[in-house]
Amino acid sequence: MAVVNSKTTLKLLIDARSHKVLFGEAGKDFVDFLFSLLTLPLGSVMVTEASFVFPSGSTVEHKYYLCVYCNRKVTTVRNTKCPTCKCVMVSQAAFVIPWVFASSVSDGNAGKGVGGFVKGVVTYMITDDLEVTPMSSISSITLVNRFIMKKDVQLEEKVVVVGMEEVNSLLNC
Repeated sequence: MAVVNSKTTLKLLIDARSHKVLFGEAGKDFVDFLFSLLTLPLGSVMVTEASFVFPSGSTVEHKYYLCVYCNRKVTTVRNTKCPTCKCVMVSQAAFVIPWVFASSVSDGNAGKGVGGFVKGVVTYMITDDLEVTPMSSISSITLVNRFIMKKDVQLEEKVVVVGMEEVNSLLNC
């Protein structure tokens, strides 16, 4: 999902009676996107411009400054004193989103799962508590059996397409 106009699909197993997602199947692109949300500073998620989350290049337009003396602190305000060593933070750094800087995809390695957080040839299972594991028949059957043990469960499969509009809605939530 490094490209702004890209879309990906998810297969969801839903309890049709409670309208609850039990788990989903996703590929590398969605899992990398999900994990990349965890790398963003919390303040940057609140920025209203969607271009911040999906920049056209590999860097974000905001400026970050780090302490070159102790290399422990980062700030968005130049000349801030480092709380650890009290040195002035003036060394500018670029924030790079991991799945964007995987330039090897554009170098002819597309489809080989190069770059990002997870491997590309694997389908992943995402549970309702955001636990991500490689998909396997045994783990899927075990999970489905656990849901069937509950008497009022009606399982239904649903395919969802996720694009920029859905990502913006997710970030707004």
